[in-house]
Order: sequence, then C-alpha cells, then structure tokens
Amino acid sequence: MEVPEFKTREEAKAALDRLDEELIDGKITEEEYRAKKAAIERQIELMDLEDMLIEGKITEEEYRKAKASLLGKVQSSPPGPEEASEVAQKISQIASKLADVREKREKLRDLLISREISEPTFQKLDSEYEEKQNSLELKIKELEEEARNRLKEIEQKLEEIKLMREEIKARHLLGEMSDGEFRRRDEELAKQAERLSKERDSISSALKLAGLEGRESH
Repeated sequence: MEVPEFKTREEAKAALDRLDEELIDGKITEEEYRAKKAAIERQIELMDLEDMLIEGKITEEEYRKAKASLLGKVQSSPPGPEEASEVAQKISQIASKLADVREKREKLRDLLISREISEPTFQKLDSEYEEKQNSLELKIKELEEEARNRLKEIEQKLEEIKLMREEIKARHLLGEMSDGEFRRRDEELAKQAERLSKERDSISSALKLAGLEGRESH
C-alpha cells in the first residue's frame, strides 16, 4: 500500500486527518486505515529524528540506530476485533469530529455576540457547520444500531462460554476428562471470553464517548 512522502509535518498531519475522514466515510477498510496511519506516523517520527540530529540533541550514531530501528520495525499484526472493534473505532472517530464541530459553532455564536462578525457571515458559516454536524450525527446513528447488535451477540457468546466451562468442569470432576485435557480446554475458553470482553469494553467506551451509553437505539 503506497503512502506518499511528505516534506513537512503539516502535510503529514493533514494526511492523517484525511485518513480519518476516509475511514468514517467507508472509503477504506480498518486494516488499510491502520497500515496507512502507521506509515504516516513513521514519517513524522523520522522528521523528528532529523531535527534532533540537526539541533545536536542526538549524535550521528544515535540517529542512525534510531532510524534503522524505526525503518526495520516489524509491524505488529493488526489488533483483532476484541482489542479494537471496527465499529467502536468509527464511532470514536465520528464522536471526536462531532465534538469539534459543536465547539466551533459555539465559538461562532460568541463571535456574533461580541460583534466581531456580522449576522450574514455568522449565518453562512453556521449553515456549513450545521450541515456537517447533521451528516456526522446521521452516520453515528447508523453505527449505533450496528454496535448494539454486536454487544448482544457478545453477551450471548459469553453466556455460552460460561456454560461450556461449567460443563467441562463437571465432566472433569466426574472423571470423564483428564486434568490435562480439562486445563487445555478451560484455558482456551477463558481466552475466548477475555477477547470478547475486551471487544465489548471497546464498544461500550465508544458509545459513552458519543453520549449514547445507556440509551436504547430506535
């Protein structure tokens, strides 16, 4: 996946912002998003290293080692859904942008009240922000239903795992299963439950960030 070279941090940071928009709009997958974001952030880190070298904060040898480590760093496997649920990621991204738009609309009203801008200017800019806010709110509502459905699935699976662990424990105590087999299967089930619990927590946190926690979807 090709990522362009950036001449300045501003260009790189602007590319990160565009990347967030592409993820929210569904133009790229979560996997593509993570890969591109890592590549851009790596470029920013290289720029920081070069500045530190120029400013004499690190030696040439330290620079070469840090650069080699950065470029040779093996990308870790993308986190599974239990660690960073895709729907949770999207909701968090949109919620952050939504908060930013709402804050800008408030500042715009303050500018009007203080008479730093005229009514026509306020109306024009506020209309633009309102349109963006409505669009983001619509997207987050669509994702909310998906998130709540996934939470229901997770709770069902966690209950199934709980019952399975109870069953194998009973079979073990009844002598139908060896100690080794019981431990192996119980550990596997425990890991599955842990992954699902992490995914559930990531989705719940995203809903809380978006102000949707504890609210029934319609």
